[in-house]
Amino acid sequence: MELDACVALPENAQPAEYPLIVLPAPLAPIGWRAYAVFHPLLKKGFMANLAAKGYVVVAYSERGLAQSDGKIDVAGPRDQADGTAVIDWVAEHIQAADMSRVGMAGASYGAGQSLLIAAKDKRVKAVVAMSAWGDLFTSLYENETRHIKAFHALRDLFQTWPGPPSLPTFPPQPQPDPMPGVSRLNPETEQVFQNIVDNVEIKQLRAYADKRSPIQPEFLDELNRPDLAILLCTYWHETIFSNNAVVALFNSLTGDAKKLIVQVGDHGNAEGTGLAGEYSRPTVAAMNWFDLYLRDEGSPETEPVVVETMPYPYADARRYRTWADFTHAPVRFHLHQPSPDSDGGLDSQGTGTSWSHTIQIEETSAEIADTLVQRGISERLAQFYRYSTRNISRKNAAIWSCPPFGEDQRISGEVRLRLTVTPQTEHATIVAYLFDVTAEPFTIPPGKNFDRIITSAAYTVLDREPGVPVTIEVPFQLTNYLIRAGRFLRLVVDTKDKFLADANADSTTLTVSSTEEEPAYITIPIAANT
Repeated sequence: MELDACVALPENAQPAEYPLIVLPAPLAPIGWRAYAVFHPLLKKGFMANLAAKGYVVVAYSERGLAQSDGKIDVAGPRDQADGTAVIDWVAEHIQAADMSRVGMAGASYGAGQSLLIAAKDKRVKAVVAMSAWGDLFTSLYENETRHIKAFHALRDLFQTWPGPPSLPTFPPQPQPDPMPGVSRLNPETEQVFQNIVDNVEIKQLRAYADKRSPIQPEFLDELNRPDLAILLCTYWHETIFSNNAVVALFNSLTGDAKKLIVQVGDHGNAEGTGLAGEYSRPTVAAMNWFDLYLRDEGSPETEPVVVETMPYPYADARRYRTWADFTHAPVRFHLHQPSPDSDGGLDSQGTGTSWSHTIQIEETSAEIADTLVQRGISERLAQFYRYSTRNISRKNAAIWSCPPFGEDQRISGEVRLRLTVTPQTEHATIVAYLFDVTAEPFTIPPGKNFDRIITSAAYTVLDREPGVPVTIEVPFQLTNYLIRAGRFLRLVVDTKDKFLADANADSTTLTVSSTEEEPAYITIPIAANT
């Protein structure tokens, strides 16, 4: 089998002089070309920049992508073996590469590939995983809820064959699909993907994902070997891969040679400019990472947890020694009785009370984001999507608010919701959103919205007896968010979101409740900003 690949060498390369960097492609129809920008008068891109710094660089398209042979394996055992075969090929054919100094880097699909291959091949000494995943299962099926919009986007990319280039380029671009209409997925992947659509055989999905998840013991034990340095990058509004799982992977790494970067935006947003050869925090960090661990240039960082702040992408990133140093202690806000006409209270001082509230199974204007991935690009330009939470139907959502804050507050870490739900049918889904809201009363011009989403989560209860309450705990997506004085928090719980495949029966209701024995509350890692 042949893989579509490209080699970039430093000028006047000498034998066994330069560290090797292997770049598995992101999930893009052009394959490895995502790391290179070629023009008759200009050669630039992540590949070219690495070569100019003195690295041998080999970028390749995984099986089934671009011009590579084979069928797509989604970072499975065949892809992992292919990565080792690429390193073997370099050892045999590229004399300039010093095979005692091997690194791997990738974005998105290439990030997961890099981690998994590094776990299997002990020749790899440094890894950079941009827009990484930690657990593939939770990216597709988190809290018993299918992330259906992200899944369809990934499936469409796997099946997309690039068209002919509009302008002549070097090296040649992939040509049109010679077998249109033929699946590019291998049979196992084809079946698993269909099962996701049909919402069946979830145990099979778990087994499939485990063979492709760096956080699983099969891979984690090897990623923790002492001579491997790992840099992970993710986003606060990641809508493709779970940022919770990436941070869990980071915290599971036992060595000192590790670093985590969490940025404002969504999947792939920040490194895009870097892959094209311009500045980005992830690609600059990648080059520094390889300089340190493959060339012994520079000093290890004493504060390897690097976080940007929402909604202020231009503010200086904050740095911490550990993830625990970054997070604030959780504050419990009890949820008081909501109604169809008004919000319930978010009370950080009182205790739990008994109440019950029923909502209709209907869509509301609350949503995780207006678009998949693209909104994150706007967020990196400080253009956050604005909501009008005051106009959300209180008949279709349970809503709670707290008083405006007297000083700036920062939420750093994981929000968790505890709530009792009573479905009318065997299955039910809730979707919870935490918003940063403009203080009221405030004269808001018609058509203008000023509320911003902080974080969100979904949870599905399955195979329950209808009419019987069940208490759930819902972990939200990790966040680092600055709330200005005079604004307040609003929690919205409804039952549908266009990003998710919910399990609710149409034209029914869902009851949420609290008792003194099982009080409803939300814990928020919040403290005055310093």
